[in-house]
Amino acid sequence: MARKARVRMPSATSIVARSAEDHIIGIENRLPWHLGTDLKLFKEQTSEHAIIMGRKTYESIGRPLPKRLNIVLSRSFIQEQSNLLWASSVETALLLADVYSICNFKKEFFVIGGENVYSLFDRYINRVILTEVNCGRINGDAKFDREFDSREWNLLKERCYHRGEVDDFDFSVKFFARLKPFHRYLSKRSFFEKAAISEKQWDLFSDYMSALEQLEKILPQEQLEFFELTELPSVCGAR
Repeated sequence: MARKARVRMPSATSIVARSAEDHIIGIENRLPWHLGTDLKLFKEQTSEHAIIMGRKTYESIGRPLPKRLNIVLSRSFIQEQSNLLWASSVETALLLADVYSICNFKKEFFVIGGENVYSLFDRYINRVILTEVNCGRINGDAKFDREFDSREWNLLKERCYHRGEVDDFDFSVKFFARLKPFHRYLSKRSFFEKAAISEKQWDLFSDYMSALEQLEKILPQEQLEFFELTELPSVCGAR
């Protein structure tokens, strides 16, 4: 009889920049500042990972970000590309991020905005990378208004950056971790009740189930904790 293993699902991380005083993250679908240093940090954190965003955020960026799987959550169809997938529901977006993360040995994926998307994924988030910009009081039409209660969140570290040649303002970057992480499990019944998936996404789902059935061979031992398996997987390729 095959030995059972318990596998941890990839963890979800929000990465967000907001004004320190008003918690503003956007004005008319644009960032209220230019922070070249923070953009470099964002690229370093998210490169080679899956990122989830809303349609407005995708349109403000103007293109799929390179060296990442871009997952766009939208009720309206988004034309897919080699590194861009459309998700019509939160469940589908989570599935696609899980598939990519598992197949590419990534322990986390990132939610990058905007306001409504941060709210929709809030219950699944285990870590937040928060940039707070010292720009003073500003007006905006999008906010990230979460307060990090010490009973729920642990501040792991904070780094302060002084305004440089490529930055409009001083800013700090804070790394928060949820004290009681949310562990996501795939339930076929609940998934099919909530997620409408395309033929291409069905292929990804099939890869995902195959990977979960054999995952012990492709993930490091410290991830084998939370999801029971009875058989062991072939490596699935990145898409």
